[in-house]
Parts: sequence; structure tokens; C-alpha cells
Amino acid sequence: MRTRRPLVIVDALASLATAFKDIFPGSTTTSLSSAELASLVEELGPRAALSPKVLPLDERRFAALLYFGQPAPQAGLLVDLRRPVRTSDSHFARSFCRVFNDDLTHVTAAWPLDEHWASLEQTRLRRAVARFLNYRPHKMSNWVRAMEDSMALTYEGRNIRHCLVIARKTSKLVQKLQSKFIPLPGGISIENALLREKWIRTVVDGRRVALLGSMNSGSIVGFISLTEVDRNDAALRYAPHETLVPVQAVLANAPHDVALVASPEGDLFILSGKGSVFQKSHGHWRVLDYEALHERLSARFREDVVIGVLRAAIDLSYERVGALFCLLESRQELTDLIPDHGHPLAANSHLRRSLRGQNISVWAQRQVITAAAATDGAVVLDKDGAVVDIACMISSPKEIARLGVREPSMPGSRMLAAWRASFRGVAINVSEDGPITVYERGAEIGRIG
Repeated sequence: MRTRRPLVIVDALASLATAFKDIFPGSTTTSLSSAELASLVEELGPRAALSPKVLPLDERRFAALLYFGQPAPQAGLLVDLRRPVRTSDSHFARSFCRVFNDDLTHVTAAWPLDEHWASLEQTRLRRAVARFLNYRPHKMSNWVRAMEDSMALTYEGRNIRHCLVIARKTSKLVQKLQSKFIPLPGGISIENALLREKWIRTVVDGRRVALLGSMNSGSIVGFISLTEVDRNDAALRYAPHETLVPVQAVLANAPHDVALVASPEGDLFILSGKGSVFQKSHGHWRVLDYEALHERLSARFREDVVIGVLRAAIDLSYERVGALFCLLESRQELTDLIPDHGHPLAANSHLRRSLRGQNISVWAQRQVITAAAATDGAVVLDKDGAVVDIACMISSPKEIARLGVREPSMPGSRMLAAWRASFRGVAINVSEDGPITVYERGAEIGRIG
């Protein structure tokens, strides 16, 4: 058996660790020691020859194994998600590790990992997503690449933002859509539709109309009228944006169907009928686990309140609008957290008085609250979702002094305000770059993007 050069193994593990930290924000990774790896190989027994790429260890952790083309693992990484591992987590981790191991077989001469490896790294997440989503990963990867390329196109001075649904069983979906589907006679390949047919750029805007493509033939079969799709389903609570709920509804009950959506802000989203959501932003792919945050917050607050505040935060993240939401445990000593609360000469007094008492769990009221959240300052809610104050500045509460905690140095005033507010409940910080971070008692307890 050929021995792998140690430096190649170290580089590969470092690359794998970086990827998992991006894919699962908030996770921690450590390299498996020789003894830990040997123990896993012994536990696998004959299964080691089948080259399993990911092994679940307990509720929160799994091991990602690297083979370097050998019959037994040569190295491994321990990944702790710091939350329960979902089935979709382990499935995607397995898909990614399979692609990662395949790439390693093509860089056997790399010492350290070189330009060839770097070129593979640029497309690895896209290929892993395609493998996870589809039984024809090569074609799916090509369609995702075509979607990425189409986002550089313009039509009459405006950027093109296509919306494409790809169905494995188009006839079944067409039957479900009924009058919401308009056929396209003759068909066009997905790549040609996205990149070459200029008239499609005017029709398919992702708000009113989506393209419907066949996974089997690789061609466009027609259009979907999104405005007529039923949105009233609790299972559709966390689309990447409220306007994408109809797209998510089209995928409902079809685990193998996929939607590719380009956002107005230049991000690419992939929605799966399995419920998974992937995002490419600033050149990096992420897994958006909305349900993980939902579960964490539902342990503290009512279901309708959690859905309302997360829906608002997710929409603003998609729109690239910064905001801060604070869910208080108690209304006591409000001026301790908000110094000018209730003051007749407070800044933004008209807005603050008009929205006080409005509830984020009520759809119509949430629209106004979400819009007002873009105003400089925080949205402070009680545990029932009612607005306590809005567009207000957050000060350091007494709890911080009582605990003897020193305020950290943070890159932005909104992030520091979120840290402060988290000592009075839970704070949700929406960055202008898109990520959503949740704090409790000064600690980060969840992150999306």
C-alpha cells in the first residue's frame, strides 16, 4: 500500500474542515487521531471496503472519512454541529464527502495540493449539491452552472433573474398545476432557454412566472403562473423569501423536484422538494437550515411568534437589508435596555407610537413591522410578539454588570446591540450581507448564511 505524504493529508483535512464550517455555520471540526481512526476502521470491519464517507457518532457529531483512493480510510475529520444532526445534514455531508474523495483521486501527485486542486475546489459545492438533489448529478450540475451564467445577462439595461422548476415527473406536476401551467410546444433545452432565448428574459421574472423543465429530457416544457399558486400551507413557512412561497408550494410533495431561483440581489437559491435550501452568495455555497433556528426559538417562545419573527428576518436577509429583532423575556425595566423608551421627545416618536402593540405574528401587521425594521435601531418584541418599541437604540442592561461580563469588540454597532439585548432575551441580527445570527446570554446560538 502506498503511503500518503503527510503534508497532502494535512492540506486535505484543512480544506475539508473549511468547507464544513462554511456548509454548517457554528460547527466545530477536529482531525481524528491515529488511534481514533484505527478504532473507527475496526468498528467498520468489512464495511470499510465499501468506503463509507460519513459515519454518525452521536446525536450531534459525525466523522468524515478520507480514503485517497485506498481500500481503508487514511484520515478523518470529527464534525460537531453543536445541534442535533438532521437526516438531511448527514445525507448532504455524505454527498459532499463523496465528491471530495473523488477529487482526491485526481491529485495524487499534488504536494502540497496545487492548481488542479484549486480548480476542483471552485466547483465542488455545486457538484455536491447536484449529487444530493438528483439522480443525474452531472446534468444537474450543468443546469446550475447555466443558471449562474444567466445571472450575468441583462435585458434592456436590467439584470436577468430567472426562476426555473425542474421536475422528475412533469406530467404528474402538470396535472397538479392544472390551469396554472401553460405548455411550450416543441420544447427548448434548459441551457438554451436560460442563456440564448432573449424573449424568455422578459417573461420569466420569478415573481409572476417560472419555467418548468423536465429532469429526464433536459428541456423546457412550459410556464408556471406563480400568482395563482396556493400559499396557505403551514409547511411552506420558510421559503427564502415570502415571494418564493408559491415556488416552494410547487415543490410540495415532490421530494425529487428542484427549483433554481436568482434573487434581485445577485444570489442563487436552490430549493428542493426534500425541504433543503442552498444559497450561493459572494461566491460561496451555504446550507440554509431555517428549521434549526425554528426549533431553538420554539423552546422559548410561542410557535406563531417564532414563525413571524423568523419570516421577517429571512425576508430582510434575502433583500440585503440589515435589522435587529429582540424577543424579551420580560417587559420589566424597559428603560434599562432602551433609555428613551416612552420619552415624549424620543427620536422616531411618531413611528414608535404608531407601531407599539402591533403583533409580528399577524401577517398584515408583520408587513409594516418588517418594513420599519429597516429603520436605524432595533425592533423590540415581548414574548407574545407584540411590538414594545421600534427604531430604538439599545444600551447595555444591568444584567451585564451584575454578571461581571466585559463587552466584546464587535465589527458593527448592530451586532453589539444584539449582544447586549441577548441578556434580556433572544436577539436576532440580520446583516446587510445576508447572514442571520441569533444570540442568547451573550453567546451565538444559531446562524443562517
